[in-house]
Amino acid sequence: MVASISFTRNRIRILGLALVFVVSIYIIMFRVIDQRLERLNKRILKEVSLEKSELVQKEFDDFDRIFHLMGLAADEGQQEFMNKLIEQDSVKQFLVAYTYWKPESGNYLKRLTWYVDSLNIDSAIISNELSVDRSSTRFIKSNKGMYIHAYVTTSAGILQLTLDLHKLNAYFWGRNFGRHAYFEVYDADGICLIYPDVKRIGQKRVTTWKRYPLKDSTMVSDYIHMEVLMEEFKLQGIWSNSKLFVNVLLIMTEEEVRDIGNTTFLLGAIGIATMLVFMFLIDLQNRKAKQLMLRNLEYQKEDALLRFENLKRKVDPHFLFNALGSLQQLIGKDPIQAKAFVVKMAKVYRKFLSRDETGLTTIKEEIVLAEEYFFLQKIRFADTLNPLEINISTESMALYIPRFSLQILIENAIKHNELNKEKPLSISIIETHGQLVVRNTVLLKNPDVDSAGYGTQVIAHVYDFYHVQGFEIQYTEAYFIVYLPFIHIDSQ
Repeated sequence: MVASISFTRNRIRILGLALVFVVSIYIIMFRVIDQRLERLNKRILKEVSLEKSELVQKEFDDFDRIFHLMGLAADEGQQEFMNKLIEQDSVKQFLVAYTYWKPESGNYLKRLTWYVDSLNIDSAIISNELSVDRSSTRFIKSNKGMYIHAYVTTSAGILQLTLDLHKLNAYFWGRNFGRHAYFEVYDADGICLIYPDVKRIGQKRVTTWKRYPLKDSTMVSDYIHMEVLMEEFKLQGIWSNSKLFVNVLLIMTEEEVRDIGNTTFLLGAIGIATMLVFMFLIDLQNRKAKQLMLRNLEYQKEDALLRFENLKRKVDPHFLFNALGSLQQLIGKDPIQAKAFVVKMAKVYRKFLSRDETGLTTIKEEIVLAEEYFFLQKIRFADTLNPLEINISTESMALYIPRFSLQILIENAIKHNELNKEKPLSISIIETHGQLVVRNTVLLKNPDVDSAGYGTQVIAHVYDFYHVQGFEIQYTEAYFIVYLPFIHIDSQ
């Protein structure tokens, strides 16, 4: 009896010590896990904030690009071309007026003026004189609405653009940037230009933070009344005087990550040695692996499209300036050819500025772009280029290849090879065995430098994403050859 009582007491002591030990371990592990989850959550939120800022900056970069194109056209007095650019771009949703000023005798005089609705134009945005301060955007408020003036300095004058702030906000929130986060834009005077709640547009921001500039700042949002991580970013281009604030919900990942940690710890505490828990953990890990695989595929697609957009931004200005130089020489020599040059340049640029979520296009569309692009280069380099050779069946024209791939390969051939009349550069695009073969003659400017660079890497990345084999690059002493397998999009 005494032995039994003693054994029971010892067992209770052991169970008590074990309980204290388990609880202590649980508290310690929970604290460690909690600290690591907090750091992980903060890092994820900062990555989301940076991603949102890059998306917003990309939109403003697109605006800058079209505005500078309009400025170049304004210098040449091509108002009809300017209006076509507006109609073919997203800026038509919020651009309500523009005025081109040209300096004469020490003063700036109007030369081109356009209003989207000349009968009902707000008198507050009609400028009779050019503002002295043109280094930043200017906020304008009237009884009819709120606007900003933005300025583009050209080689021969200044292009003043008027944007409707309510329409600009409608454009941005229609782009669905607000998932898990929202952003705000303020000008140099602290006036709100973009905000999810249109009632805040035109109001001054009340600074409630203690540190400035903002970085890793946690606060309660005035908009959603919940804790957010706020990060400040500086916009580029003609919006460089404005400040971008990205707000990301703190609870976006915290609860999900904490649930995973608590579940894992609980399973370990109640008996990780059992077969049932073991099988459950295997199933849980398999599901996580599938989710990570799907998420990785999405990241690859986003990375491929982002590389295409970066490539377009890299190619466009250089190509534009060369094309305009060729056009200037052509106007005096052959006006009819100059007119055809302008039409094809507009088509090429329209293709450059268009968006496509797949990164693919039909061979027919690529051939059309390649011919128009080659026409522009043929005008520029004349007899140093042989005519473009194309031999593709009608049935294959509806199949797909990576977007801009032919234009990239033609541009690389012209860029990396010596061009002279004695040995003109020859480029051919032919179909063979279910793929396109793009081949050009080789007379490298610098034979020690590998000519397969960023453009071909982007093409390879798209083929990797769609799991299509057969993309290949071959070098010989006489030719540079690239094999582009067809992509059957219905099977993807």
